[in-house]
Amino acid sequence: MLKKAFFGLLHAAGYYFRYTSVLHHASKKVTAPTQVLYFNDQEKTFLEQAAASFNYSLDYSLGYRQKEQYLVKLREALILGNSGAIVQDGKVIVESVFDVSRLAKSSAYKTPALLLPSYKQGLYTSVLHLPWATNNNYHWFFDCLPRLYFVLQEVKEPVQVIMRRDLPAYMLQTLQFILQEYPQATVVYIGKHEKWQLEEFILPSFMANTQSGYLPKEVGAWLRNKLWKGYGVQPTTLKKRIYISRANAKTRRVLNEQELLPILAKHNFEIVRAEELSYQEQVQLFYTTETIVAPHGAGLTNLLFSENCKVLEFHPSNLIKTHYFLLCKGLGFEYSAIVGSVGDMRENYTIDVPQVERWLSKL
Repeated sequence: MLKKAFFGLLHAAGYYFRYTSVLHHASKKVTAPTQVLYFNDQEKTFLEQAAASFNYSLDYSLGYRQKEQYLVKLREALILGNSGAIVQDGKVIVESVFDVSRLAKSSAYKTPALLLPSYKQGLYTSVLHLPWATNNNYHWFFDCLPRLYFVLQEVKEPVQVIMRRDLPAYMLQTLQFILQEYPQATVVYIGKHEKWQLEEFILPSFMANTQSGYLPKEVGAWLRNKLWKGYGVQPTTLKKRIYISRANAKTRRVLNEQELLPILAKHNFEIVRAEELSYQEQVQLFYTTETIVAPHGAGLTNLLFSENCKVLEFHPSNLIKTHYFLLCKGLGFEYSAIVGSVGDMRENYTIDVPQVERWLSKL
């Protein structure tokens, strides 16, 4: 009795320090089996370099398995407005916050918070993933929106999609693009100081893996077509070449970028700073681009909107990330990488300019 009262007091303060899993839940419905990606020798070499830069804590050179996709139907589940985490029987469901490593960093875990409770009848779902997708387009387009695919295909009865009240404009807009052809789905908004007890809840699995923008072909095509249509992209026969500059960013800057710019100009590249464009302009630009050169960064999320292109990505040698290589793998884009110097404390580094020029000369 004392133990129950103790847990009740902690939970009233928004403090949940136990977790559970729904991987073997009785209601689990598998919507897509696992898939295995295979790589050629050149791709394996790049993936091994990436793994070495992380001390082999993640090594896709040994193989990449796309996770099984599923939906789990829960009764009397609790959703926390400050994280999007789902709680049942006083335990955070790991699969609602991606995995154990993110759970440990989530505000759903061991973080006291003022969360006012209320009870909600009906059927709900959610793809909230905070703090990662608070205002980050990569996490929004790969950790959040794709999770709606199987919900909207499988659930035909009225379902309410729980989102946060302070959703950035581009998130709200793209969510509306996704939902406009699914009349059974409506959006409801939860505040960061609320927790809702839900009569029924559909928990969709996360589509993406760690450090991966890979999406199954049918999901990638669905997402791209919805967003192209929503933004009204216009095809053109005049394809562009662009270089995405991070000169104004605080991290991951190419320190010798000024040496690169004349060479890029010689090969008809336009210099782009994504932060200076509206989201519609970014989508249109990437849709009509045939070649993209860029340092690793969230701006490459827009590759999702390219119809077809070649990609050259820069990395510091001590931090080689595989997000966009795997995105290109899923989209069928030609991908190359150039690894530069060791990055400093802000991940800034230099690139071998002649190596870039050799790549450009082969276009």
